[in-house]
Amino acid sequence: MKNYVRLIAAILGGNVVGYAAFRAAAWFTPQLWLAAGEEITFGMRLALIAVSSILFAAPPVMIGALAAKVAARHELFAGLAASLWGVSAFRWWPAIPTLPSESWLAPMTLIFLSGLMGAWVMIGFNSRAG
Repeated sequence: MKNYVRLIAAILGGNVVGYAAFRAAAWFTPQLWLAAGEEITFGMRLALIAVSSILFAAPPVMIGALAAKVAARHELFAGLAASLWGVSAFRWWPAIPTLPSESWLAPMTLIFLSGLMGAWVMIGFNSRAG
């Protein structure tokens, strides 16, 4: 029973923390670009793109790994299920005329795969450590 409670807590906690981290990145990224000003050099543009990508891509991997570690059982399932907040992508995906309305499927898929990857890495780490 205790293992299932840990699994459920890891999944719920992972979804809450994952969504909060994503919303924080969604708020912080425009602030970062606005702070850079209008005259952005090529190098600065590359740096901003890199930082923006890291802000959006890193949380699902780290949270998937953490959820797998907390669950201590069914690691792949916990990592994948901790990314269920990605299903909400259709609600926060920007309405840009040049993007098809179905393009929200791409980030959702990447969020799921990132959570799964984080759990997979944690399995490999645990097998070497133990």
